[in-house]
Amino acid sequence: MNAKLLLIILIVPGCLSTHSPGYSEIDTSCDLCIVSGELNGKRTYFLIDTGAGITTLDLNQSKFFGFTYILSDLQVGGFTNTVGSIKEARGIDSIKINGIKIAGDLIYAENMTNLVKFIERCSHKTISGIIGVPMIKGQGLIIDLVNNKLYKH
Repeated sequence: MNAKLLLIILIVPGCLSTHSPGYSEIDTSCDLCIVSGELNGKRTYFLIDTGAGITTLDLNQSKFFGFTYILSDLQVGGFTNTVGSIKEARGIDSIKINGIKIAGDLIYAENMTNLVKFIERCSHKTISGIIGVPMIKGQGLIIDLVNNKLYKH
């Protein structure tokens, strides 16, 4: 066998990515889990939150991403000990992370101005929402914080 061909055969596999398909990088630079994705076909970022019992979008971005919202009778509480009503998002055709569609559960909308601004100051990324536990679990998402990766099971 030609020595050059043998060398190429040995080198090329070492240059290939060892990552399995279906993963997304997690940005933890702000001690949060931020991933890139799409909302209704437009690129954005999401916060992955294992403490959130629902998936919520920023209603201030509804026109840009082409969704609406209506009042719901669901009330949620936060770590500041406040309780408030939340709206149900309508017109969510798709939420994707790394090209993988992850929609399924009810999705809500609320004014997230303060959180969006906080994350922008820290990470220089504008999130459009929070992916909560029901969607994380229901879609088989695996969070690997040691390697800063999000996988689809």
